[in-house]
Amino acid sequence: MTDNTKIIKLDNGLRIVIQKSEHAKTCSMGIWVASGSCFETPETAGTSHFIEHMLFRGTKSRSALDIAVEMDEIGGILNAYTAKEMTCFYAHTLTEHMPKALDIICDMIANPRLSEDDIALEKGVIEEEIAMYEDSPEDLCADIYYENVWAGSMLSSNILGTLKTVGEVTKKDLEAHMAKFYVPERMVISFSGNFDEEKAVEICKNYFSHMKNTSFEISPVPAEYHTGITRIKKDFMQNQLILGFPGISLTDERRHTVSLISSILGSASSARLFQRIREELGLVYSVDSASVSHLDAGVFIVCMGLSEKSEKKAITEALKIIAEFPETVTEKELMRAKEQTVASFVMSLESVSSLASRNGRNVLLFGKAVSEEEVIKKIRAVSLEELKAAAREILDISKISLCSAGKVASEKAYKEILDIH
Repeated sequence: MTDNTKIIKLDNGLRIVIQKSEHAKTCSMGIWVASGSCFETPETAGTSHFIEHMLFRGTKSRSALDIAVEMDEIGGILNAYTAKEMTCFYAHTLTEHMPKALDIICDMIANPRLSEDDIALEKGVIEEEIAMYEDSPEDLCADIYYENVWAGSMLSSNILGTLKTVGEVTKKDLEAHMAKFYVPERMVISFSGNFDEEKAVEICKNYFSHMKNTSFEISPVPAEYHTGITRIKKDFMQNQLILGFPGISLTDERRHTVSLISSILGSASSARLFQRIREELGLVYSVDSASVSHLDAGVFIVCMGLSEKSEKKAITEALKIIAEFPETVTEKELMRAKEQTVASFVMSLESVSSLASRNGRNVLLFGKAVSEEEVIKKIRAVSLEELKAAAREILDISKISLCSAGKVASEKAYKEILDIH
């Protein structure tokens, strides 16, 4: 933990993370809740996301318009997101307006209105959101990829839910979900920037100290990786393609090593895939790689946006680059990736919003805030041999999974390209 970061734990288990930056003129704050799609069931899929929407619909003392107007009156930013393992509500405001912004967020979570009329209206909004993602090649391809590669686990579930589960959700369902998941031991409130610390803690206590700890700790949701080919026929102007491999979990000590592999292979502007497939051959509009990790599962993916006619050659070139990577990656590439990764990490910490987010997420999932120095030390300590060993294990062509959305080829054609018999 950094010297100026501290965690205050209330008697009921709720944690408040404080990181002051006296030079800042703003405050970023957020409430992280261990409520996400992976903790749902097939019947309740999308409930976490539905609640995220509903909390903006008003509280017992504020209407939806009141929330919007009050935040605009102080020039603040208020937003939220739902992921597979958490939901977050956050705000960013000038230092002097922190109490008002925090009061609004706390009120939204502690006293949601959840009216039947609002629920009916929000169903239509979320149904439109689902339709919007259906029209996005990147989002659709990613959602279907996870659905198949982690089939049988709720990690495969779409965060938005389905038209069926959204259409059937009731006020009772939302209240039951909040009663189960919005509990002290599954909540973290994080602050960063310049603000009145005593006032921040006082407001949090006023809203949440009465809540009871239910001993419902976070349990990682496992997922077995499945190989296979998935094709989604859509009339897109451009195909979206994912090539994936079994990855690592968030708790794996090699997470920095795998991040460096991604940088060298596909996520940096000097990356091998980008330079060869886009810059030299012009086969794709976009190509990227990423390590997607959760508490007990992960995948390593390469994503490409490309035309139907370029697919075969682009996949063939990507496979060649991936296959030779573990034995050909160099010390020079590793050093460059370390500098890029460290620089990106340090630059992000100059944002009070990034600091609040990082601390909130880390304390929620791992129970601690990790210092900047510790992260940098671990990144710089990765050796070439460690990187090669991790790459050999992860980039195993025999365990490849493919998902393509758009004007897709036949399954037979993809099998031939991947040399699957």
